[in-house]
Amino acid sequence: MTVLYVLISTDPFGGATKSFLTLLQGVLKAGVNAIVVVPDTNGIYDTLREMGVKVIVVSSKGNTWTGARTLKHKVLYVPRQLGRIVVNMLAHRKIEKLLCEEKIDIIHSNNTVTDLGRHLAGCRRIPHLYHVREYGDKDFGLRYFPTTSSFHKYQNTANVYTACITKDIQKHHGLINNPNSRVIYNGIIDCFSEDNLKLDGRDILLYAGRIEPTKGLLELVQAYAIYIKHVEHALPLEVAGEVFDVCYKKKVDDFIQNNKLNGHIRFLGKSSDMPTLYRKAKAIVISSEFEGFGRCMPEAMSYGCLVIGHNTGGTKEQFDNGIALTNREIGFRYNDREKLVSSLLEVHNLQDEDYLSMQHLAFGVVRKLYSVDNYVKSVLDFYRFIKERQEI
Repeated sequence: MTVLYVLISTDPFGGATKSFLTLLQGVLKAGVNAIVVVPDTNGIYDTLREMGVKVIVVSSKGNTWTGARTLKHKVLYVPRQLGRIVVNMLAHRKIEKLLCEEKIDIIHSNNTVTDLGRHLAGCRRIPHLYHVREYGDKDFGLRYFPTTSSFHKYQNTANVYTACITKDIQKHHGLINNPNSRVIYNGIIDCFSEDNLKLDGRDILLYAGRIEPTKGLLELVQAYAIYIKHVEHALPLEVAGEVFDVCYKKKVDDFIQNNKLNGHIRFLGKSSDMPTLYRKAKAIVISSEFEGFGRCMPEAMSYGCLVIGHNTGGTKEQFDNGIALTNREIGFRYNDREKLVSSLLEVHNLQDEDYLSMQHLAFGVVRKLYSVDNYVKSVLDFYRFIKERQEI
C-alpha cells in the first residue's frame, strides 16, 4: 500500500508534526510505502530523509483566510489573500506533475489547513483522508477558504474520509453520523515507565503551549497572583512556549510587573526537554479556551504530573474518559478563574497519599487510551477499511 502524506508545516515542536512522526514510524514498520509532501526543507525534513521515505518539497500556503489584526495587515489583506491563492494553484500543478507516475492508494492530509491533498485526490480520483486535529474557529480563529460550510460539505462527500482526534471535534465538524469518519486518539507514549510516578522533586507549576490569547496564559497568571497570597511557600510558575502574539505577551508581562510576580514566574521559551519539566512539575495548567486534543495533557500524566485543565474541548474529553474508566477524577477541572484559583490551592495542599493515588489513575488512563500501538493500529485499520471500500 502506498500512502501520500501531505504536511503544511515541518515545525518539530508542533503537536500535529509530532503525531505524524509517531504515525509514520509505525506505518513504515507495518510495510506501508510512504511518500511525504512538505512545504520546505526546515524542521523535520532531514529526519524524514534519514527515515528513508521519499520526500517532495512543494511550497504552499494554508487553505484558511488570513488574519488582519494591524493596519498594515488590513491594507495588505486582499493582495496577501490573492497571493496565497496563486501560490497554492502553482503548488497544485507542481505536485500533480511530480506524482503523475506514482500509484497512490490513499492521500492522507496531516491536518485540515491544507488543500493540496484534496486537490490531487480529486484529480486522480484517489481516496482522501483528512486528519482533523483542530476545531479551526474555536481554537485558532480560522475560517476555511472559501467558506467553512463548503469545507464541511466536502468532508461529507463520498470519497473523503476523516480521522478526528476527539469525539468533540468530530461533532463540531458535523461528522458524527458519517460512516467514513472515525475518532482516533493521538498516540502519545510508546514506552510506559512507572518510575515516573513519584512525589519527590515536584517543586514547580507548569504552563506549556503557545503564548497567544486562545491559550489562556493571562488568566492563569491572574489566578496565580491570587494563589500566592494564600500560601506560605508558593510554587514558582514556569512557562514553556513560543510567543505567537507579541501584544498579548506584553499584556502578560505588564500584569506580572504591576503585581510584582517577576520573582515567581519564569519564561523558558520553546523547550526541547519537556519530560524533565513534567517530572519537576507538581501540576501542569492547561488553560486553553478550547484545546483540540491537548497533547501535553497525556504527556504530563505519563510522567506523573497532575493536570489542572479548562473544562472544555479535548481537555474536558480526556477528563471525562478518566471518569468513564476509573469512576474518579484524574485531575482538576475548572470553568472560571475562581475555580482555577481553588484548584491551584487544592494541588498545593494535596496530601502525598492522595497525590500518588491520582498519579496512578491518570497514568493508567494514558496507557489504555493514548498508546502509540493503539494509535498506529487504529490508523492502519482505517486504511484497510478505505481500501476495501474502493474494491467494492
